[in-house]
Amino acid sequence: MIRVSPSVVRYVRGFVALAAACMLGFAAAPAQAEHFDIVYPRAAKSDDPRPVFAKAVLDLAMREAHADYTIRESSDVMQRERAMRELANGNAVNLGWFSMSAKDEARLRPIRIPIYRGLIGYRVLLIRKDRQPEFDKIETLAQLKALTGGQGLGWVDTGILRDAGLDVETATYDSLFRMTEAGRIDYFPRGVVEAWTELQAQRAGNPDLAVENHLLLVYRSDTIFYTSKRDERLARTIEAGLRAAYRDGSYMRLFDSQHCVKQVFERALLAHRTIIYLDNRYLSEADRDIPSEYWMPR
Repeated sequence: MIRVSPSVVRYVRGFVALAAACMLGFAAAPAQAEHFDIVYPRAAKSDDPRPVFAKAVLDLAMREAHADYTIRESSDVMQRERAMRELANGNAVNLGWFSMSAKDEARLRPIRIPIYRGLIGYRVLLIRKDRQPEFDKIETLAQLKALTGGQGLGWVDTGILRDAGLDVETATYDSLFRMTEAGRIDYFPRGVVEAWTELQAQRAGNPDLAVENHLLLVYRSDTIFYTSKRDERLARTIEAGLRAAYRDGSYMRLFDSQHCVKQVFERALLAHRTIIYLDNRYLSEADRDIPSEYWMPR
């Protein structure tokens, strides 16, 4: 029989007690909250007004979800198609906001709460200001078909307009303003929450542009957030935050405070416009079932 000295026994007992205490300490320590480093596609121009409200909504959603997060833009400028590829592959960006499209749902994870409450589907036209009398005479879709519109490369809106029988040229976002100014296209449809802000940003380079004041194209559409299909935790966090923001009223307070939204009601004069309704076949059934509380009343 091997005899162990009392000092060794005391040492072993002390070591076991220390190890047990350490294990209990690890078990009792709270898990670190996940940090979300959100990277969205960089716009071609630093003064592009389009990301401003979407970023504000994203920031609100993450705060409402009590998340630990940062929001930053990608190092590279990305047009829509590249941004969607990078997002789907989980490479340079992990979040984007694009028009609702059933096709895009095959490769991305949609967050089905419209950012602009459907106002992206209310489209006014940017035109040369000296052509307003010509547009004043248009009352029907058939008359509008005689003119040529412009839309961005890969935009869902391009398909919607072409499906309606409209002639549409495609180009990059910045080029479309110059093409309208130069008369290479007759009009450039923009969401009512975009038009005046964009016009102001383009004023120096395209001084002859104006928002057409007679027509309004309307179809069910809006911009929503997308993540990679592999980034379900981020998607669920944003979704939960947006729902919470609606419940406590903070989303509507943000929405109503935005300059671009105020201009819709102060300058667009929607009730006085001739409305041309268009169908949007690019929505999924789930898009069509988005609750009415997330849309502007029609």
